[in-house]
Amino acid sequence: MVTTTLDAEWSSRHGLPVGQYQSHLIGPRYVGLALGSFDLLTGFLDDVSTVRIVHVFKDAHPPIPAGITRYISDLAAASVARGSEVDVFVAGVKRTRIDERPDGVRIHRFSESARLLSMPLSMKLVTAAQSVRADIVHLHLPNPVGELGAIANRGSHGLVLSFHAQLGKQRMLGPLYGPFQELLVRRADRVLASSQMLMAAPELAGAGDRLRFAPYGVSPRMVLPAASIERSTGSTMRVLFVGRLVYYKGIEVLFDAVSAMDDVRLTVLGDGDLRPALIERLSSDSRLAQKVTMRHDADDDEVLQAHLDHDVVVLPSVSRAEAFGLSMAEAMANGLPAISTALGTGTDWVNLQNRTGLVVPPGDAVALRDAIERMRAPALRARLASGALVRARTAFCFETHADKVHGWYEEAVANAA
Repeated sequence: MVTTTLDAEWSSRHGLPVGQYQSHLIGPRYVGLALGSFDLLTGFLDDVSTVRIVHVFKDAHPPIPAGITRYISDLAAASVARGSEVDVFVAGVKRTRIDERPDGVRIHRFSESARLLSMPLSMKLVTAAQSVRADIVHLHLPNPVGELGAIANRGSHGLVLSFHAQLGKQRMLGPLYGPFQELLVRRADRVLASSQMLMAAPELAGAGDRLRFAPYGVSPRMVLPAASIERSTGSTMRVLFVGRLVYYKGIEVLFDAVSAMDDVRLTVLGDGDLRPALIERLSSDSRLAQKVTMRHDADDDEVLQAHLDHDVVVLPSVSRAEAFGLSMAEAMANGLPAISTALGTGTDWVNLQNRTGLVVPPGDAVALRDAIERMRAPALRARLASGALVRARTAFCFETHADKVHGWYEEAVANAA
């Protein structure tokens, strides 16, 4: 990475502000120049170009604060900070529009007619993915609609795939969708997987030596200064759930576990399709309602405060669609021990049994209840909290992750040249 100073005349001609620019991608179209006289740029001006990166997914943050949407948002911001131009292609609206964030990331929101099995039905997203021209196209899988467009795109860009999870609700589409995904995996310059479990997924068998291990990093904005982490204790067990209220999160199982306990308070921070049914359950069960608080619009500061105000974070997911558990990793980074379920996915690697938390069988409300009860022991809770904080801040450092991803971007551009 080097820095280049551009003067007013060149900047005006190319639509860039006067100042210093950092060059991260070196190849036929990207020239790194040492600091010095502007005259040294002679002969290179036509080769210097701002790197354009386009992410393709189904939703974006804001407004959807899910783990993957927040991750894409953070990664896009990190790319802009490195001097790149970043666009995010998603669906999720009735009328197509472009939103520009304060940091310069442009979110292209394409209209969709409906959702089927959690997939947006959006021909405009397909067309956009098919016609996009960029230096890097970063596809986030699974997203069958966006992937269809990417398959038809014959541009010469670098292609990076992030394989976030295996199919959940859409698994019935496997026989039809599988060959298309296999084609993309074979075509990609780099394929990223967030856990060793996903690295071994049969869907990635065709990636070969282009497969990279890329555990997510906890967003810097979600990490409190270690010295500021102080947590009060009491007789009431304070349980926290943060995440989307969707079928695979297992929130109903957590309700079952809490309903059978005394001296417990559950806070649910999140929104999603199951929210109306959960509220209806609370309205018909006054005893459970006294134990549960639900918030659908908590911002980052409120989530951070919740990390301080609770004793344990619970991720009770029941499907392999839960591939990592970023919200759990965030809470761990702020000293909360975790309780998660044994899914055979990255969650088993994020939360280590008896080191950072406890792990129970998925869908087992009794086992979940017993694990929460075990967490009442102050010594156990303190030991696991310490392990959780150290692991999350070392294994899931966002700056390290972003550096690796941008290195893989460089490799992808070099392959595509």
